[in-house]
Amino acid sequence: MQYNTSLSPLIIPEYGRHIHTMAQSLLKIDNREKRNQQAQILIKIMGNLNSHLRDVEEYKHKLWDHLHILCEHKLDVDTPFSGETLEFKSQKTERIQNTQGSVKHKHYGKLIIKLIKECIKIENLSLRDQLLNQIAQQMKRSFLNWNKSNVQDEQIWHDLESFSEEKINLDYQKVIPVFHQQPIRKKTFFKRSNKKNYSRSK
Repeated sequence: MQYNTSLSPLIIPEYGRHIHTMAQSLLKIDNREKRNQQAQILIKIMGNLNSHLRDVEEYKHKLWDHLHILCEHKLDVDTPFSGETLEFKSQKTERIQNTQGSVKHKHYGKLIIKLIKECIKIENLSLRDQLLNQIAQQMKRSFLNWNKSNVQDEQIWHDLESFSEEKINLDYQKVIPVFHQQPIRKKTFFKRSNKKNYSRSK
């Protein structure tokens, strides 16, 4: 048994191992007429991977270019397209940066942390308390999205204080009201029957 890790790397992975094997087998055919015939068949197989494009002239040109690339430009066949073939370069996708940063409780989200830090800068204590209550409600909603059965208001207030990185006067015993909108049940509509209802005669 041969594992893929022990085989040669794929030049164009999108075509798969079997297409690569068939392309390499063309190089072993000495008869030019038969080699041209097998190359035409392989082009049709490669075109079947995107059947809606296989009859497009530009796409057929691309298939022949890919076949030469799979054969490492060693294939000698009669192609309907002249000129130099393409050079395939594997493109490595860049790693997506983590926008959350070092957020300890990611179920709250990064925006909540920013709101808390901006809120504690407000000098008006009454306004700041109102905003902290609104933020606490949003934190509880976010928490309930992940754990619908077990959420403690005391834990929410504790997390809010730890995110603020300052000692703020919070009432840990205060209940955080969160109201969930009940889903509206859709009415079921029954198709009215065209049959007339006749009462049975007794």
